[in-house]
Amino acid sequence: MIDPTGKSWPLDLILPGRANRSNAVVALAVADVFGVGVSQAMGAVEQVRSVAGRYTQIERRGCALRLLLAKNPAGWLEALDVLAPPPAPVLLAVNAQVPDGRDTSWLWDVDYRRLRGRQVFVTGERKTDLAVRLEADEVAFRVVGGVDEAVAAARSPSLEVIANYTAFQQIRTVLGRTD
Repeated sequence: MIDPTGKSWPLDLILPGRANRSNAVVALAVADVFGVGVSQAMGAVEQVRSVAGRYTQIERRGCALRLLLAKNPAGWLEALDVLAPPPAPVLLAVNAQVPDGRDTSWLWDVDYRRLRGRQVFVTGERKTDLAVRLEADEVAFRVVGGVDEAVAAARSPSLEVIANYTAFQQIRTVLGRTD
């Protein structure tokens, strides 16, 4: 990052992904406008581990879960970009409640092909819509009743969880509202 004086600063974030890097730069610029020095603000920004449950890592029945919130196609693409590398299994959860929007046609705006070759689990109120979309991208998957069933079926030391808003909140409730 380059500050208003032209000085270059390394940006070493805990949070993954391009979107978080962009958000951090904006936060640093706003901090500067309000008189908080870049070095002071940088220290705080680089310590952020979770945002309202996003990127939370929690142990569940011997499996390390990482929670990723994706509310729209751009968010889903960003979440897919920051997944742990294969063979890490993935749980996808989609609802279509009022906060999510009732229309799930946006699922067709996401390229799920990068999930090929992984264990993929599908849950949520609109799991059938998601299953049809994954079939179109030739992604093998298994429908599960929820996060605990996915953990049991994955038999893996870790599981990446990507969910839209209300599905994310439901999973957080099952896990004890972790942050």
